[in-house]
Amino acid sequence: MVPWWAKIAAKLVLARLPVSGGTWQRLGVFSPGGMLEADYAIAVFERHYKGAGAPGPGFSFLELGPGDSLASAVIGRAYGAAQSWLIDQGSYVSRDPAVYDRLIAELRRRTTPGTLPDDLAFEDLEGLLRACGAEYHDQGLASLARIPDGACDMVFSQAVLEHVPREDFTTLGRELYRLLKPGGVATHAIDFRDHLGGGLNNLRFSPGLWEAPWFARRSGFYTNRLRLSEMCDAFHGAGFDVEIGEKRAWDRLPLPHGALHPAFRSLEDDDLLTRSAFVRLSKP
Repeated sequence: MVPWWAKIAAKLVLARLPVSGGTWQRLGVFSPGGMLEADYAIAVFERHYKGAGAPGPGFSFLELGPGDSLASAVIGRAYGAAQSWLIDQGSYVSRDPAVYDRLIAELRRRTTPGTLPDDLAFEDLEGLLRACGAEYHDQGLASLARIPDGACDMVFSQAVLEHVPREDFTTLGRELYRLLKPGGVATHAIDFRDHLGGGLNNLRFSPGLWEAPWFARRSGFYTNRLRLSEMCDAFHGAGFDVEIGEKRAWDRLPLPHGALHPAFRSLEDDDLLTRSAFVRLSKP
């Protein structure tokens, strides 16, 4: 119920306190995703796995932005993945073994296309990654350089693309195209809301202020403000065949058109009304 402008003010102040990101995360002030919950993590992976055409045993995949958990490495192993990479812009994952023990127990309980090895055991996060044939890197776009050309059968992200810095988006599209195998598929669930109050309040601000290092980027409410058509143009430019799956839209704009900064008033209504979309990218 906190107004969007109060959230911005609070985040601007909190981001400047001498408190680590991990502490804010434990206090629930900053929560990078919901992948600590086994049911949610499995549902997310299954959606993208099916969207990629359910690759066969021995497939490899990349997850962009695993957030607070390495769950996808474990789930992917259960579905028959031989290798995986999890790439983020910082180290946010839980190191609590109980999180992964619960996930493994749930996967064993369910009927899944693959099976987890009976001897899957680990003492720490590094051991878990080795057991799953996975790598975790937290240097963002730079980490993608660690992945060889044509290494992945599938790539996916869940509410991540909207946070990629605007100036990096075209480069990201090219990198994803490079590391996918011919015939590979990338699926992305994208949230175009403002992440402040579920509206379009982020479009009130000028590009100069919004992209300033001290404002949204440093304070935990940054989104790149790219709309669906702009993202699709970037993916087409990278060489992908683009298919828009499920798309959700507002019935009317959540704020008056005149409240938008002039930089966004020329956007088509269809773009402005789109609140989320599931995008499937195929490499010919």
